[in-house]
Amino acid sequence: MIVPDVSQNAVAVVDHYDELDPIYRRVWGEHVHHGLWATGRETPGEAVEALVDTVGDRLGLRPGQACVDIGCGYGSTARRLAVTRGVRSTGFTLSAEQARYAAAHPVPGVDIQVSDWLTNGLADASADAAWAIESSEHMVDKPRFFAEAHRVLAPGGRLVICAWLAGNGASGWKVRHLLEPICREGRLPSMARARSMRRWQRRRALNSPGLRMSAAGLPGLGRSAPAGS
Repeated sequence: MIVPDVSQNAVAVVDHYDELDPIYRRVWGEHVHHGLWATGRETPGEAVEALVDTVGDRLGLRPGQACVDIGCGYGSTARRLAVTRGVRSTGFTLSAEQARYAAAHPVPGVDIQVSDWLTNGLADASADAAWAIESSEHMVDKPRFFAEAHRVLAPGGRLVICAWLAGNGASGWKVRHLLEPICREGRLPSMARARSMRRWQRRRALNSPGLRMSAAGLPGLGRSAPAGS
C-alpha cells in the first residue's frame, strides 16, 4: 500500500473536487475517468464510452436491474448504462458540485446522492450489480469498501472495479517521485497494490460464494486526453 506523506481523507477529497469542478469538466468532460482504446484510433470520447460499455458487459447487466455506481462523479456512467442497458442506478459522490451537475442532467432511473460509500445506508442485498471506476482509490478504508459491496449486493450480484494500482514491485524512487505525489495531489488516502486488492476480493468472495467480482486487466486502458485535443 502506497500512502502519501501528507494524510488525505474524505474532507480533502470533497474540497478537491468541489474547488476544481470547472477545470475537471473542461479537461475531462462528463466522465472523470480514463478511456479504453481497443484499436488506438478511438477519440477520447469514444474510448471513455468504450470503457463504460465494457464495464456494463462485465457486469452482465439486464433491463430492470438495480445497480450502484460507487464514486459516480457527474453520474455520466450511470446515465449511459440506464439508457443503453435499461438499469436503475443509485450513484454516490462526495462532491456537492458533481451532484449539482448530475441533477441538472436527469435521466429516468438514476438517483445521485451526496454521501460516503463507506456509510451509504443502502439495505442489505438490495443491488444486482455495482461498479467503481477510479473511485476506490479515494476510499480511506479499502477493506470496508469491499465489505460494503459484499453487504449491499444480492446473492449472484457482480462488482467491477477499475482502479489506479501500484505495481507489486514498485519501490524506491518510483514510490517517492511518482506514486506518492499522485496520491498527494490526487487526494488519494492510499494507492493499493494489485495483490492487496485481490486479497480483499478473495476474502469477501469466500465469505459470499454468490458474489462475483471482476478483476481482470483491460488492455488498452489509458488516460483520456483533454476535450478538443
